[in-house]
Amino acid sequence: MSMSAPKNFWYVAAFAADVGRDLLARTILGRQLVIFRTEEGKVAILADRCPHRAVPLSLGTLIGDTIRCTYHGMQIAADGSCSRIPCQDLIPGKARADTFPAIERDKLIWVWMGDPALADPAAVPDFHWFDSPEWTACTGYHHIAANYQLLNDNLLDLSHESYVHEDTIGNDAVAEAPVSASVKDGKVYVSREINNCEPPPFYVKTTGFKTNINRWHTTIFQPPSFNVIENGSYPADGNRGQALERRILNMITPETETSSHYFWGVARAFLHEDAALTAYIQEQIYRTFDQDKVLLEAQQHNLGAETDAPFPVALRTDAGPIQARKLVRQIVEQEQQMEQMEAAGVK
Repeated sequence: MSMSAPKNFWYVAAFAADVGRDLLARTILGRQLVIFRTEEGKVAILADRCPHRAVPLSLGTLIGDTIRCTYHGMQIAADGSCSRIPCQDLIPGKARADTFPAIERDKLIWVWMGDPALADPAAVPDFHWFDSPEWTACTGYHHIAANYQLLNDNLLDLSHESYVHEDTIGNDAVAEAPVSASVKDGKVYVSREINNCEPPPFYVKTTGFKTNINRWHTTIFQPPSFNVIENGSYPADGNRGQALERRILNMITPETETSSHYFWGVARAFLHEDAALTAYIQEQIYRTFDQDKVLLEAQQHNLGAETDAPFPVALRTDAGPIQARKLVRQIVEQEQQMEQMEAAGVK
């Protein structure tokens, strides 16, 4: 299936804790995959398709480091090769499944969906906050029936907090605050300073600040679908040195043209030992992103097959989303040009 998302990037396939000795089925960039750990703990990612009769391997049984297909018993090893056919000794050369490069880093499982020769481990996006003693993180996952770029748009224009999330993280001050957008080194930066505002309910509970606060958000977008939001707040009559800081970590993996895997986390640099606070943050962010899910799926429903959504009415706050879409479009066009050249035999 052709996708409008770039292929030659590392995408999050799963949280590391969710991958074990059970077969995990997941569709990424239109490809059906099966994910598991070998007996030594190494992650294997294969096409979820038996080379014999196309039955999903994820319906099979893991025996050692091979998947036994539930249809005719063909066994496919972690490297994609066929290790056994019950009724014959001769194993056809075509009896193998595609495999995909995988890396486990920052408590995440990353998969490369493009040309394996280009799968550079150094290109895995940095999400060290999940695995740093200086930060305490909670995590979550949403399946959202919307194109991945709609999720990018949502995270790059946080003015919607005032209306979609007014009972958790937002209030009128967010939408009213000035916003700036810039592009640097292939990333988009969208910043908003909100001064002397009433703290929303989530802020009161998590920081203890009950009087007016100064708060800031800076969304850093890294193509094609990674958004780190730098966020902090401190009393309006205080100074920035008193700020309590968070990082909202957003890792979006395209599933199909109209659906996405949304892996997320919230890391904080304070009150590390407060397990009740961690649980509260996780519960509230689930609630907040449930609200986003309703809105984004309704938006996708209205757009239909129009995945490259236009901005017929562009506002100042659209500057970040527009710049992000421009970067992604350039990458997709470059990949398409390379594919056309390769198909034509041009080196």
